[in-house]
Amino acid sequence: MKPDLSVEVCGKKFKNPIVVASATPSKDALYMKKCVDAGAGGIIAKTVTYESKLQHYVSPRFTILHKKGWPHDFSNYSCEFLATYTPDEWAEELAASAEYCHKHDTILVGSISGSSLEIWEDLAKKMAATGVDMMELNMGCPHPRDLGYKSGQELGSDPEAAVEVLKTVTDAIDIPVFVKLTPEAISPLEMAKKMKAGGASGVTAVNRFPALDIDIETGRPLLHGSFAGTGGPWMRPIMLKWVAKIAREVDIPISATSGFWQWEDVVKAIMCGASTVQTCTALMYGTRGYRKIGDFIKGLESYMERKGYGSIAEFRGITLPQIISWDMVDRETKAISKVNPEKCTGCKMCPQWCFYDAISLDDEGTAEIDPGKCDGCGLCAALCPDDAIRMEGPKPVFLGDFN
Repeated sequence: MKPDLSVEVCGKKFKNPIVVASATPSKDALYMKKCVDAGAGGIIAKTVTYESKLQHYVSPRFTILHKKGWPHDFSNYSCEFLATYTPDEWAEELAASAEYCHKHDTILVGSISGSSLEIWEDLAKKMAATGVDMMELNMGCPHPRDLGYKSGQELGSDPEAAVEVLKTVTDAIDIPVFVKLTPEAISPLEMAKKMKAGGASGVTAVNRFPALDIDIETGRPLLHGSFAGTGGPWMRPIMLKWVAKIAREVDIPISATSGFWQWEDVVKAIMCGASTVQTCTALMYGTRGYRKIGDFIKGLESYMERKGYGSIAEFRGITLPQIISWDMVDRETKAISKVNPEKCTGCKMCPQWCFYDAISLDDEGTAEIDPGKCDGCGLCAALCPDDAIRMEGPKPVFLGDFN
């Protein structure tokens, strides 16, 4: 029997935990249909606003940093704003999307961003009326507004203002409301606590970082000449940290986002307590497009079959009790590095990584490690390009799978 990938969040059943984040892949009804057809368990629609400057895009608005690491390790860098539709036009797109989603057992979530409490209330009511199942409040968008009011990550960095907006929305609509958290300026954990107390049904953790990169020939900022947003696979450990911290201290559903690149990332987020995971960069910057959704699902399902998990609930949060406090970390047990001479190619790099003078090269150029000098730091084993160095000790060693 195949494992059950479904998850229930706030009374809504997702057929699987893979959710398309609020971004370009969910930019209109046509593209939200692509998400459904690809098998997504849920979709967060592009954020809608009344602010005209946020509806008009710049060109170009996407680039990539650290391209030599693509498609495995890189930074996306972009300045695409919110939905290009007016709220009335967007309501029509959402209504069409909701009808299609419901026919195909897919959860649709609206996303809004306002400039005043009245606007937040208006957008909430207008989008809820389209038939969406949930609402996400965008308090994490990395693009600075400079428009005379707080929104995006600026709003998400002001707990009092954020709670006021949250209460306005939850009083106006009767569907679950999630708050998308920013990783900048305030602890997402503390913000999650305040959102829970303020009536949020759940939180999305965490959005990309506001950032700046420049052209060194001119000194001009890249793309549109201002600050932009950045993320990528490197954000996974940061995202996992905040998901775990929130899951341990706040009894609230968490939708994890940022850093998802392969199915293993999905497993890790669920192990840290996430109910669902949101993907965007993998669809936009990867090599598989919307087919990546199926890759996530297939990988997750195969993993669960291999491990004997019948449901997501069986491994959700299993990492949390294994996270120990800093003062309880084992400082006595020692592992040491050992060379597999059959794998060593004599690249001669490892001696420069050893700050204990434990590594030398024999007459044939093969690395040798003096166990009496090895401090067991793990650097050589982690960096060896041929995986010719392993660590051994009286306890299991966890250096990761280097993927």
